[in-house]
Amino acid sequence: MRRGARACLVLTAWSIPLSTTGMELGVGGLALLAGVAWTKGLRVVRRTPLDTVLAIFFAALAVSTLASGRPLEAVGWQRLWVVAGYFGVYWWLDDRDAAVRFAGGLLVAGVIAGAYGVLQHYTGADWYRALLGRELRVRPRIGGAHGFASVGFFRNYVTYAHVLIVPFGLALARAAYRGGAAAITSAIVLGLALIFSTARGAWLAVLVMGAIVAALRGRGLAMILVAALVIGGAWLASPGFRQQVIPSFTERATNAGRLGIYRANLDIVHDHPLFGLGFGRYQRDSGPYYDRHPDADRRSHAHNNFLQLAAEAGLVGLAAFMLLYTTALRYGVEALARTAGGPAYASTLGAWLGLVGILVGGLTHYTLGDNEVAVTLWVTLAVLMRLWDG
Repeated sequence: MRRGARACLVLTAWSIPLSTTGMELGVGGLALLAGVAWTKGLRVVRRTPLDTVLAIFFAALAVSTLASGRPLEAVGWQRLWVVAGYFGVYWWLDDRDAAVRFAGGLLVAGVIAGAYGVLQHYTGADWYRALLGRELRVRPRIGGAHGFASVGFFRNYVTYAHVLIVPFGLALARAAYRGGAAAITSAIVLGLALIFSTARGAWLAVLVMGAIVAALRGRGLAMILVAALVIGGAWLASPGFRQQVIPSFTERATNAGRLGIYRANLDIVHDHPLFGLGFGRYQRDSGPYYDRHPDADRRSHAHNNFLQLAAEAGLVGLAAFMLLYTTALRYGVEALARTAGGPAYASTLGAWLGLVGILVGGLTHYTLGDNEVAVTLWVTLAVLMRLWDG
C-alpha cells in the first residue's frame, strides 16, 4: 500500500499543472488506500494540525445549509470531495523530506506547463488537445489583439493561471534563497506564463508574492528592479498584453459586468447576513438578485471567493473560512522558523507563498469553484502542514 501511495503522490504532484484527470485519480487513490489501511488497523489515518478549525468550518457550512430550510436541495455539497486532497496527501507523506520531494515534482511539472503556455501565447499551439482530437481551447487574448491567452493543458486560462501560482511560489522561493540558473529560469518562465494568461487575479497574486519575498530577503529595491524587468520585457514582447492590461483595470465598460455581479452578491449578503442563501443552494436562489442588476454578464458565481462564501454561507461561513486559513498561514510562519537555514526552507516558503497567492487570486474570481484550483489549494495546505510537523 505504501508503494501504491507513493505512486499516487507522484501522480498528484505531476498532474496538478498538467492534467485534471491525473490529479483527481491521484487524490482519489490516496483516499482509497487510506481507507483500506484503516480497515486493516494500519496507522495511516491520524490527526492533522488543522482538524479543529476544519471541523468549525464544516460545521458553519452545515448550519448555513440547515438554516435555509431546504437542506435536501443543497447540491453544492458535492463539491467538497476536493478536501480529500488535503487528508490523503497529509496522511501519506511520510516526513518533511517526502514533502520536499513532492514540492520538487510539482515545480518541475509546473515549469513544463509554463513553457508550453509561453509557446501558446506566441503561436496559438494546442498540440495536446489536437493530439487527442478534442476541441481546441487556445483563443486570442481579446478581440483584435495580438497573441493568445495561455491555457496550458486545461480548459481555460483561469484554471491554468491559478494552478500555476503554487509552482511559481516554489520557483520564486528557490530563486531567492538558493539562486542558480535553473531556479531563476524557472521563476521567469512561470512568471511569463502567468502574465500571458488573462487572469487578473493571478497577476495580483504574482505582485503580492514578489513583494513578500522582497521584504523577507531585505532586498526590496533589487527585487522590484527584477520584477520591473520581467514585466517590462513582457510589455515590450507582447503587444496583446499591452492591449489587454490597461482596459482590464481602467475602462468602465470592460468592468461593468463584473461590478454588476458584485452588486448582486452584496445584496444577498445584505438580505442574508448570518447564514447566506444556504451553503450548496447558490444556483437555486441567487437568480432574483441578478435580476436587479442587468449589467451582470454572468450568473454562475460571485467571481470572488470571499464574496461567494459570504453570499452562500453568510458572514458566519466566511468567518470560519478566514479562521481556517489564518490558522494555516500561522502554522506556515512557524514552519518557516523550524526549517530556517535547512534544505526544506525554500519548499516551505514556496508552499506558503502559493497558499497566499491562491487566496489573493480569489479576489477577482471564484477559483474555489474550479476543481483544479481547489485541489491544488488543499494539496498545498497538506504539504505545508507536513513541512510544519516534520
